[in-house]
Parts: sequence; structure tokens; C-alpha cells
Amino acid sequence: MTYKVIIAGAGPGGAVLARELARKKLDVAIYEKGEFKDLGHDWSDAVELVALKEAGLEMPELLNGSWKGKLVKERHDAEGLFEKHAVTQLRVNSPGYADCKVAEFKMITTDRRRLGQHLINEALEAGAEVFYNHEVNRLLFRENGRKGPGGVDVHGIKFKNLLTGEEKEIHADLVVESSGFKSILRSCLPAYTGLAEPFSDSDYALVHREVRLYEPDDLSLTAVPDQYRYGFCTGYQWSHIHNDNQIDIGAGVKNEPGKPDPRDIIEEFILRNQAIKDEKIRGGRSLCIVGRPLTSFVTNGFFVIGDAASTSVPTTGCGVGSAMLAALWAADVISEAAEEQRNDIGILWRINRKFYGDSDRGKSFAALSALRMMLQTFSHDELDYLFKKNLLDASTLQNAINGIFVPPGLLKTIRALSGIGRPALLLKLNKAVGTAVKIYKHYNEYPGQWDDTLYEEWKSRADDLHRIAF
Repeated sequence: MTYKVIIAGAGPGGAVLARELARKKLDVAIYEKGEFKDLGHDWSDAVELVALKEAGLEMPELLNGSWKGKLVKERHDAEGLFEKHAVTQLRVNSPGYADCKVAEFKMITTDRRRLGQHLINEALEAGAEVFYNHEVNRLLFRENGRKGPGGVDVHGIKFKNLLTGEEKEIHADLVVESSGFKSILRSCLPAYTGLAEPFSDSDYALVHREVRLYEPDDLSLTAVPDQYRYGFCTGYQWSHIHNDNQIDIGAGVKNEPGKPDPRDIIEEFILRNQAIKDEKIRGGRSLCIVGRPLTSFVTNGFFVIGDAASTSVPTTGCGVGSAMLAALWAADVISEAAEEQRNDIGILWRINRKFYGDSDRGKSFAALSALRMMLQTFSHDELDYLFKKNLLDASTLQNAINGIFVPPGLLKTIRALSGIGRPALLLKLNKAVGTAVKIYKHYNEYPGQWDDTLYEEWKSRADDLHRIAF
């Protein structure tokens, strides 16, 4: 018997999953509303080194501050995936530049468009089918009378051929949504499944970035290259060098009315740094998902990965690495399901277990998303103070930026300083970190097997803890 898998979306997660399933000789097809030439964003993003390596890409070597290897671009318009300049040590500034920490950066700047095309070509070579200009717009399912995440049986999709206008339905043993944070398919499901709830405005950052030419000799070494301005305007502002004459400048702010426009933030930064030229090479503007991950990614015959499941690093919005890692885990789960000719929530629950149990990623992201929400209520002055007093130290910031939650040392430091100045601020920080610790510990008790009652009890407590952060 064959086992057919349909993937909605040809992003990094969908492409890696299709490639792996095709290599396992499963029948897999991707439906993508865009075209091959438009895959990925027109800019370069920080992507986790571990994810790229696990996904099987040929990784470059670090030599004299630059990446060297077959997939490294010597110029911005050259072939390759990775930008030449290596950002290994990241300067993390407080909002007002009152203090600066240096953190190890475990990511590599990767051309999103070329990465998308590279991965989809690998999927095609492995035997996957890809249908461009096909917009998936509905999930086909039947309600089975149960409530909760297992209350529906998904059996296919409805899509539209954008070139002909023709609409069709296609059935499959399993449907995977990897279509981005709009989550078109999971939003079709009944509310009682717990999968259909849309993301709120607070789950996003509004981000703008531009790649500009610059004069290397004129750049200030204290403010411009390879820096991350933490907590600025409820978000972050960065500048990363790409190669010998190009620099990426960007900013992200909380997505709510009254916040500064990130474009204005980077324009002001450019005006203060005359080495950065007027010519814009590429860039763009978009919403970026930074909210907590879904508490479950699955139902019968269906699951969600990538931005559609909100699995980006909450402190930076970097989501490509998580999407690829989830795809690799999902491929193993689907392979097991195919061997047993199953597609029920019981066997698909294993992807939840891999994210929240076998990996520290799920627990860390849940805790960091709550911490992010609470720290966004701190003023620039308060954050500057926490930097200067080393309550936000290099180790804490390094872990957070790289998507790791390691809290105990910070809690002890807060308590030790509780009698030394600004008690209201320390109390506020203690509450934020304490709530994140409780969330981390609770996610450590995530149900390893599908059990409707146990999961609903666990989820109710998780929702209560996250409400504190809001």
C-alpha cells in the first residue's frame, strides 16, 4: 500500500520534510502558491548552525573571521547560500548604549531565497513532486464526535490552480501545513480541537531591514558592526556585516498601535553612521512570529510545522532552523506511521514528544516567549540599569538570543540584590523570571503519550501560566 503525504507550503520546513520523505520512498507532494524564483525572502537571515548541519548542508569553515567553502558567496550576487562575513561574537547593547555585553552567536547569515531554492531542488532530486501556482485554501476533514485535539479526521485538501482558476480536492493519508504564520489550514478546524485559534497581535513583531553599501574604513567599531540592541522600542535593532562592502541594518518592534515604525528606527541609525551609503541592495518588511509555540501540533491525519506552529526563537524571530529541525523529526514520525499504515493522533503525537520532551527547544521557547512579553513592559532606563548591574549578563543574553532558557543563576542574583536600590524594578524582574521558570518546569511535564484527559489538564495549567505574562 502507498502512503500519500501532502505538504502545504514550499518553505524550508516543507522542503526538508518532502526531501526526507521522498528519500524514504514515500509518496509526497508540495503545493505552493508562488513560483520557484520567488521562494524565500529577498534578504539574508541568521539561521542556526546546528539546524543547517542536521539538515545535511555542506557547512563552511571559519578562517580569519570569514566563512570559506563551496556554499559561501564571495559577493552578494554570486552563487551560494552563506554570507562571507562570520558573526561569531555579537555585541549586545542596552537600549541606550549604557552597557554592552559580548555573546557567542551560534548562527550563520544565510540567503533565504537561495536556501529555499536549494532545499526544494534537493526535494525534487529525491523524488518529491512540487506544484507551483497552487494555492491551498481549505482542509478536508470529518468530525468524529470526540472533543479536543482528536475530534476530527483529516483526509485531504482543496486547492486552486492560480494559472487556470480551476479548483480541485485531493485526498491523502496525511496533510502537513508548512504555509507560514497565516496558518490557513489549521484555522479551518473546529475551535474545540485547540488547533484553530489565530495568533494574536502580540505574537508578532513588525520588522524592517535593508542591505546597504558601506565604507569599511569609516565604520565605528563601537556601535555599528555585528551588534544587537536588546529591548529597544519593545523589540530589537541590529546591524550585521555581510561582506567587504555590504551591511544589513534592521529593527523589529512589538506589533501594536503607537509603536515606532521600524523603518524610521533604521533610517535614524543610518543617518548617525555616515559610512552607510544611500544605495539599497535588497531588503523588505514583514510581520515576524515570536509568540509561544502551539501546545500541540497534531490531530488525526494532520500536523503543523514552522511558522504555522509558531516555533521561531521568541527573542529574535529566527524560525528557519526550527522549521528544518521539526521537519527532520516529523520525517521520522511519518515514516513510523507509514510502516504501521496509521495516521491517528496517537502515533502523530510523537512529534509533540520530540519537540517538548526529547528536545529542550519546546520548553525553552515557551519560557522565553513569556519572558519576552514581560520584559517588553520595561522602559529603556530600566533595561539600561539591569545591563549595568549585570542582572542581564552576557551568559543570560547569549542563551536567550540563541533560544535557550537557563534561569536559576539569574533568580539567585536577583534575590541577592533585593535590598540594593530600585526594589520595585527587581521585584518586577523577579516576577518575570519566576513566571518563565514555572512555565519551563511545567512544560517539562508535557504528556509523552496521547491522552485526552491528561493533555487537557496540562494545557489548562499552561494557559494559566502564560496569562500571567500577558
